[in-house]
Amino acid sequence: MLDMDASSIIEQAKLNACDYACRHLYDKYGDALVVGVGTGSTVKLLITKCRDFFTKRVLVPSSHDTLLHLVSLGLNTAVDPAGVDDIDLYIDGADEVSGKLDLVKGRGGAFLREKSLAVRSRVRMYVVDYTKYTGLNHIYVKPIPIEVVPVSVKYVIRKLQELGYGEPLLRMGTGKDGPVVSDNGNFIVDYRLLKPVEDPLSLHNTLKLVHGVIETGIFPSNLVDIVVVGEPAGVRVLGKNTGGRE
Repeated sequence: MLDMDASSIIEQAKLNACDYACRHLYDKYGDALVVGVGTGSTVKLLITKCRDFFTKRVLVPSSHDTLLHLVSLGLNTAVDPAGVDDIDLYIDGADEVSGKLDLVKGRGGAFLREKSLAVRSRVRMYVVDYTKYTGLNHIYVKPIPIEVVPVSVKYVIRKLQELGYGEPLLRMGTGKDGPVVSDNGNFIVDYRLLKPVEDPLSLHNTLKLVHGVIETGIFPSNLVDIVVVGEPAGVRVLGKNTGGRE
């Protein structure tokens, strides 16, 4: 478990990332009308710190949790994702970011809806702290979440074992007995990698071919435009036509 000093450093990094991201939103995306909003603690912090920016937009939340947070702040302009075709800007966090900007997402269990918003968005921005950025040319650190139709879960787990990329484990709830159930009514299997994966898109495509698999938490770099990495004393900005520290 992190000691208080380490926790404080990470929290400061998150604050730095959110401060920069908030300024960047006003400077670069002030004309964005429809904004997709991801799930997670860093996203919530950004929404809270940059509430005025979100007040003026049509918001498309990726989860019930995000919707409830928006409503708690008086941001009542959220719409159902099913009714939106085009999104100007998508904002989210990530669990792992490689040096090639391939992402692993889904510890919050909302990755299917998050990806659905990301693929519809013109610009995708992710805000993370430095512990999420590996700088490596592969993904490996975090398990790959996989959303699975409940009736096929045993079959999927067996097939994932046979593929040999990792060890599958059905995600179990902590606030209730039994498996975690996504907002879509499905189960989540966490696929702990046994070796680094240098071509995440290829692995994603392989996993999607398994009957019963609906979506994976691999977000390849073609779904990433900018990543703001909060550090203890600043930020690192990565992505298309970006780079460096501020």
